[in-house]
Amino acid sequence: MIKLRTIALLAGALCLAGAAADLWLLPRAVPHPDQPLKHEPTKVLPDEDKLEALLGRLGPSVPAETRTKVADALMSEARRNGYDPFFLLALVGVESNYRITASSARGARGLLQLKPSTFAWMAAREPEVGAHELETGDDPATDVRLAVRYFHYLEHRFQSRTAALMAYNSGPRRVALALRDGELTDRMKQYPARVRKEYERVIRLAEGKRMQLDEGLVLLARAP
Repeated sequence: MIKLRTIALLAGALCLAGAAADLWLLPRAVPHPDQPLKHEPTKVLPDEDKLEALLGRLGPSVPAETRTKVADALMSEARRNGYDPFFLLALVGVESNYRITASSARGARGLLQLKPSTFAWMAAREPEVGAHELETGDDPATDVRLAVRYFHYLEHRFQSRTAALMAYNSGPRRVALALRDGELTDRMKQYPARVRKEYERVIRLAEGKRMQLDEGLVLLARAP
């Protein structure tokens, strides 16, 4: 009887372990309780048209046809990865100030400032995006798709949105070492705050409130 009970307990434990493994593999937008970008639900329900119009106000230099494709990419990747599209739009704002021609001294290009090496790695990792013959900056919509998926990867790797944002800007290896040694730089710490600020600004604009341009939000180059 004792043996049967022991076997049953072991079987139950194995089932629980298997369930936990499945949960670990499920896509989660924010897998850690740390949610510094939490915002009260906006009264505006975004769709492609609203997002495209908002992008037009934030980035008037983006051609109309490109805005349509970028808005579609932002919306579809937001749904795929479980993000608020306004958050993704805010990330675009901080990285490039909504300019498709933005570039950094280290070769990062486009709306979400992917470096060539990161673009190539993500293009190979996500073949269905169809970016194997492209380079970063060639197609803004493709850049957006790969960049959002890269951020999603970072969020799972670091188990924190704050850390993922720092890694997106300063590089995952540098941030991982800084977290391990307790030596996060001011630059690393400031980046998530910049995204939060722009996120709140985007939502205010989407809700029809006054927009104030803050050039200090733009941060194109990665840390050396």
